[in-house]
Parts: sequence; structure tokens; C-alpha cells
Amino acid sequence: MRLNLFPTAIAKLVFMFISMPSFAPCIEGNTPFDLESTLPREFRLEGSDAHFVALWPWSFNHSNLSEPSLLTVFHYDENGPVSLIWIKGMIEYYNQVDDVWQDAFLKTVLISHPRPLTLEISDDARQYLAQKGTKHIATRLVHEREHPILPGPYAFSGHGLHMVWKLYEDTHDTFLHTLIQDSNGNLIKLRTAGTVPQTLTVAVPSRIQHVPNNASLTNKPLEGMRIAVKDNFQIKDVRMSACNRAYYELYPPAPETAACVQRLVDAGAVIVGTTKLASFAATEEPIECIDWQAPWNPRADGHQSPAGSSSGSGAAIAAYEWLDIAMGSDTSGSGRRPGHWNGCFAMRPTHGMLSHEGFLVSFPRFDTPTFFGRDLDKCKHFAKSWYGMNLPESTDKPFAIVYALDYMNLIGNKEQMKVIDAYVADLETSLGIRHQRLSFNEVWVTNPPVEANGASLQEYMKDVSRNSFFYEDYHNFDKFREDYRMEFDKEPYVSPPVRWQWELSSHITAEANVEALKRLEVYKKWFMEAIMKPEERTTLILIPIEEISPRYRDDATSRFNPVGVPNLFLSPILGAPELTIPIGEYPFESKCSGNIEKLPIAISMIAAPGEDLILFDIASDCLKKAGRPTQVLAGKKLFPSTTGSNGGSVMIQSK
Repeated sequence: MRLNLFPTAIAKLVFMFISMPSFAPCIEGNTPFDLESTLPREFRLEGSDAHFVALWPWSFNHSNLSEPSLLTVFHYDENGPVSLIWIKGMIEYYNQVDDVWQDAFLKTVLISHPRPLTLEISDDARQYLAQKGTKHIATRLVHEREHPILPGPYAFSGHGLHMVWKLYEDTHDTFLHTLIQDSNGNLIKLRTAGTVPQTLTVAVPSRIQHVPNNASLTNKPLEGMRIAVKDNFQIKDVRMSACNRAYYELYPPAPETAACVQRLVDAGAVIVGTTKLASFAATEEPIECIDWQAPWNPRADGHQSPAGSSSGSGAAIAAYEWLDIAMGSDTSGSGRRPGHWNGCFAMRPTHGMLSHEGFLVSFPRFDTPTFFGRDLDKCKHFAKSWYGMNLPESTDKPFAIVYALDYMNLIGNKEQMKVIDAYVADLETSLGIRHQRLSFNEVWVTNPPVEANGASLQEYMKDVSRNSFFYEDYHNFDKFREDYRMEFDKEPYVSPPVRWQWELSSHITAEANVEALKRLEVYKKWFMEAIMKPEERTTLILIPIEEISPRYRDDATSRFNPVGVPNLFLSPILGAPELTIPIGEYPFESKCSGNIEKLPIAISMIAAPGEDLILFDIASDCLKKAGRPTQVLAGKKLFPSTTGSNGGSVMIQSK
């Protein structure tokens, strides 16, 4: 996203500069603003732990302004002089909406305005600014045809005005690359480290410069939204790793940005970095992550698995309030599992809504970009702006709630099931209908597809998920293995879970794969006709993600070998959207902290292909009517402290 924030013709600017007593910039150490070739440059405010980065300058000169200074831009479009009430209101607004701006940027104030006459500033407003530390006030006439300087924080140097972004430390080790924009708007790697060893810093733009009004004016619905992207999507001029060092060292930086990521950029989103994943989007737990350490799940005792494969994206959105959305991918649970374990909303879109171009796929029939968020309403806006602008938001068909009995019965944690059943009751109340408990195995027995030839569901689909998914995943990396051997004359190192899966997959024949793909289509057709019935109704399939219990970072796990139709394979087979919703918590005694901690509990709702936005509305209505929050918090604590119609905690917890 190129930031064309400033006018190109200096001659069009009309300045009124009010000089105040001389000052020294409130910047620790040597000022970075007198440097040209080495920008962007990090700086810290005196007496504060907040770190910032000054980006490339726009030429901006005034005879009365020569010393480096932090600067705030306000835009004034009212009649009469700038009043004390107005300036106080703007400062309060900046403090409320923005985590980048702070009072230190009031050292110099620039007020832009559209009035042809000199803008007056009341004495009490000027005195108030002086009390806040302001040393200079300037006014600027904005001409009708020019692009105004956007409001917010800046740094002034002898070379001009610099946009200022704030630096946050990646304390939960979720990022592989952090990114900023160069002077041409292209993404480049940010090379600043945090105070904690081996920690990156992430730069984020001011929210003042990306308010909703600006989004509507620029026709960029995601204007200023801070997005992290899983590192199996290409970013132009950045190396993609798939979290495997052999892959990273073999291939050069990407020539183009992945199509689905570019769509975000075109909609105004700011890509702040790429996140870690289980290598090659496989199934790895933290103890099995060899090339790069696994991200740290912020929930519970801080030592629980972040799940995967979109582990970095899930942990980042759960950990950092300054991040709006994290993009991942999902094949057979890579997006939904991190939503469950990190306690955040996760959306697997309808398959085919987003392009695979520039996406390191493993099984294209199942693969789809996915995303995580903490705010359900913001998630819907993001989905609609990213890919759902032509999808329906309502339906005239009756609703049906299907409680997937075969999958629910796999959950042995009775307290988890109490939480799930409480949500089901709230959903019934919200929609005004009763749910139906269905065993897909039993429906198959009474109404099987003719292709099954009398075989049970488990018999017919026994090896289908493995022989379809594993076969294609293995052979999609044939070229990588061959390229690496040619370049380095040795085998590439891959983690033990990947090595195990590839070894198993190498023995699946092409004939078995073809048969498995045929059976996937048979199952999909049967399920849509026998269960979903999209021509008659809007069906919601409710499934659990996994049984919740402590899963520590140092725990070994069993190998992933799908049999039949696992719950996380259902929506991929159908090509259907699936929304994962945090609905409760499970207390346990932690072996790490010795305290009672709480693990998140989630449920997933599946709808027919194309009903993505309807899923968001159904979930939102249910949560609001039940007095449950539609947002989760960032950090250790999952839910806001509030009560709802069910009494006690809004989110039912086990006792």
C-alpha cells in the first residue's frame, strides 16, 4: 500500500507560524531525524519505554522551523477560531483511539484548514497547548485539489516530515519477519531487535491516520488495519520459509505478493510481518519444532501449545492488542485448532473464494487462506471486505441446527461438554428452534449413496482422508526435495513429524489417491443432499474442535494419521465455511505455575458454501442475546469481567 499522504507542490502551501519559546526535542540520545540514507530510524522518548521508528521524509520546510521536533497534525474544518474546547477534545480523541500518539508529539502543532483567511487560535487554546509542552504552532491552508497531510503524529527534521510508527516487541515469539514500507510503498524487512534476547520488534502505524471516514473517502474498507500474514504466503522481495530452514536457504525472495495478500493491501490493510507456523503446515507440537522455536500461547499458564499449523497467527492475535487480524491457512484444521487453543475467533472461508496464487499449498482441494480475530464484528467486516462483498448476509430459508453426535461423543471431558451444550441452548433461544442430534453414521445406514455398495460410512471412507490429503501433500514438495538435492548435494532436513508423514505418504499409490478423490466427491454429494439440504434450509452443523486438556509445550504427541472423516475434515470436504467461536474456559491445576489456570473452549459452526457472512451474524446474535461478549481479550485473560443472562460468568466454566 503506497502512502501518498502529502501534496507534491510546496508552492500550494500557505503557512502561518506562531513562534514560541525555544526548545529541545524530547528524544533520548542523538536525534535520528538528521539522517537521510539510513532511514527508517528507531528512537525512544525520554522518560518512556515507548519505542518508535521514523519513516522516510516528505519535503517540508519553514523558515521558523529548523530544529528536529516531534509534531502533531490536526485538521480544523469549523467556523471561527480554534477554541480551547476543540483542542482539548482533539487531544482526548487522539489519546482514546491511538496507541502511537502521545502528548510528547505536541512539541510542535500543525493545524491544517480549508479556510482562505488566516486561521486564528484563541489565547486560552494557545496557553493550554503551552502547558502541554507545545513550543511552536503552525497553520496550513489546504487547497481543494491537493491531498492533505493526514492528522496524527510525525517527526520533523531538516529533511522534512517523517511519519512515525510505534514499535512493539514480539514477546510471544510469533513472527519470522517484521515489515515496514520503503519510500515507494514496497514492503521491506524491519531490522530492529527487542530488549528480550532473540525478539523482533513490530512497527505499527497511527490509527488516527486511518479512521473510518478516511476509509470511506479512499474506497479502502480495510484502511490502516494491522495484519500479520502466515509465512506460507509470498510477500514480494521477502523470502518465504514455511518455517523450514532448508526451504528458506534454497529459494530467493518472492517476485510477487500472493494474490490474496495483495487484495488486503489494495483494500488499505497494513502488513506488519509474517508469522511462524508448523513447518510445511504439517502437524507439529512445540517440542517438535526444530528450525524455529514455536510461538508462545498467551492463555492459561503461558506454557500451553499454540496448536498449528497457523500457530504464529493464532498466538499473535491472542497476545497482542495492537494487532487487528492475523492471516493463516487451513487444510485440515490448521486455522481452526489455533483458534480453539489460543482462544480467538477463527474463520475458514468457503473454498475457492480466495486465490491460491502465491500460496504454498499442500492439498489444493482443501487449502484455503483463513484468519483470526478477537472481535466478531470486526471479523465480519474483514471477511466481507477481503472476499465476501458479493456473499449474502441474510436468508429467507428456515434454520436447522444439527448437533454432530458422532463428533460430540468423542469428547470425554464432561465439563467441556457442559460448556458446549450451554452454547447450543443459547443458539436455540436465539433462532427460536430446537436442535437435532444426528449421527452421520446412522443416516448413512438408512440412506447410503449407491456408490458405497453396502459398505458402512467408516468402511467406505476409512483411508480416504489419508490417501487423498497425504498423497498430494507429499508430491507437492517433490520439486523442493529435488531442487535442494541439486543445489546442495544432500537431503533437506525436515522435522520428525514431517519426515514421518512424508515416509508414510511415499507409499500411497497414484491409484489409491484417485480412488480416494472419487470417494471424497461421493461423500460430499451425499452429505449435502442428506444432511445440509441447502435448497430447503440454512443448516448449521455444530462440531467440537478437540478435547480440551492441558497440552504443555514439552509434551510429546502421537502422529497425525486421519481415519475416516475426522471432524476437522468435514468443512474442507464440503468446501464450506466454518467459524470457530470461543465460548468458555476449563480450569485445571498447572504443573508449570502450580496454580489453577483456565484453558479456552471453542465450538465450530459449519454452514453451506457461500453462507460465510450469515455465520457471523448468527454467532453475533446468539452471543449478544445471551449476554455473552462478542470480543475476547489479548493476553492471559480470555473474557471481559461481566455477567450475562445465565447468571455468574458469561462464559460457562466447569466447576
